[in-house]
Amino acid sequence: MWVIDIRHLLNESGTRAAVPQLKKKVEKLREIIVFATSEQSDITYESNVRCNRRPGRKPCPGYLVIEMTGEDEIYWICPVCGDEGVLHGWEDLFWNVAKGNHEGELH
Repeated sequence: MWVIDIRHLLNESGTRAAVPQLKKKVEKLREIIVFATSEQSDITYESNVRCNRRPGRKPCPGYLVIEMTGEDEIYWICPVCGDEGVLHGWEDLFWNVAKGNHEGELH
């Protein structure tokens, strides 16, 4: 299981990946944050966020199930390959659409 504080992966302004090698990972986490914070209830949802694992060097065909498990915690799991994680540190980011922010783009 991944346990990630996204702030450790971002630049000082919290708007993009700290280094180019983290860009794809941060983009995937951004998708998870936007999906989780755009929902209006406490129900677990199968999202439109594709799994990015590559078991056997082939893309996993699964879509992540994402849920808020606490005020500051987002949990995800892929029902196909079992990849799962918990995300922290997203509350004050631009991508938290529950706070009236708008979805941002990575540059």
